[in-house]
Amino acid sequence: MQPARHGEIVPLGVAGAGGPAYVSAWTRGFSGVAELNLASGRLRGIQRFSDPGADQADGTSDGRWLVWEETYSLRSLDDFTVYSFDEATGRLRVLGHSLDGPGGVAWPSPWHAPAVSARYASWAQGYGPDGLVEIRLANLATGQVRVIRKGHVQPPFFDGELVVWPESDSPGTLTALRAYNVARGREAALPPVLRPVRGTEFVATDGIRTAYLSPDLTAMYYSPAPQQAARVVLKLPAGVTFADLAIGRGTLAWTTSRATYLASTQTGAYAQVTPRYGYATGAGQIMLISDAPAAKAAHPTLALHVIRAGQLAWPACGG
Repeated sequence: MQPARHGEIVPLGVAGAGGPAYVSAWTRGFSGVAELNLASGRLRGIQRFSDPGADQADGTSDGRWLVWEETYSLRSLDDFTVYSFDEATGRLRVLGHSLDGPGGVAWPSPWHAPAVSARYASWAQGYGPDGLVEIRLANLATGQVRVIRKGHVQPPFFDGELVVWPESDSPGTLTALRAYNVARGREAALPPVLRPVRGTEFVATDGIRTAYLSPDLTAMYYSPAPQQAARVVLKLPAGVTFADLAIGRGTLAWTTSRATYLASTQTGAYAQVTPRYGYATGAGQIMLISDAPAAKAAHPTLALHVIRAGQLAWPACGG
């Protein structure tokens, strides 16, 4: 467990096995998106926030590439810019921006970090009234961005070479999943494990293992293989609901309205990592989990748990 030094550190992802973590940071020396050396705790800035009091970033990494959405207001998250950072070359690139509607006000967009896999990134952004949203796909090597779907869609995720997203016929109706093959450049069939998924945007997969939440956020489904139907592996007691889900190589993390937990997908053993609520993200064999703030504050100091796949020694606060 490693506390942030003199400020708030929010994990965004990990730059490969043994590499630094990508974070949003608000410290005395730097506020913005940065690399965090997990051994020394030293920050190396990638991009400073223009206004640390209002700017925020939410992102994802798949090792080499970090992609994030940066917002500029505490009142609305609809005005944002999408950036990518290439760890191998150090190149920072603007991939896109939210779209303005009448009067120059950005169309409402679902707030969710971009999805990243290999050299591709995908995200959802509003483009019209009544909840109209488009799915954008970026080639991170070239910077080329194209729209691959429009309508009543929700944020995408990657399953191998597929971009997958929930979609409904009209606002308020139950969603089903749709897929697009990035290699072939066209819509594609879903793997069997994803075909029954309805009414949830909480789906996590590493291309082999898959987990998703029930529409009422009280049950978690899990499958060890794309061809195998998922089954309920955890059902929450009354009054508790799921809030998030993340999967890594050999690990599965979930957040409920009480705390964040981490499980081994090999043994099924799991432990509570945070004393309450929290947030988890990761890549490869490393999972990063941050505690919830102990009290209301602009940018509180948060404990950051660095857990590697197969690690059996849980943090002391794990319970």
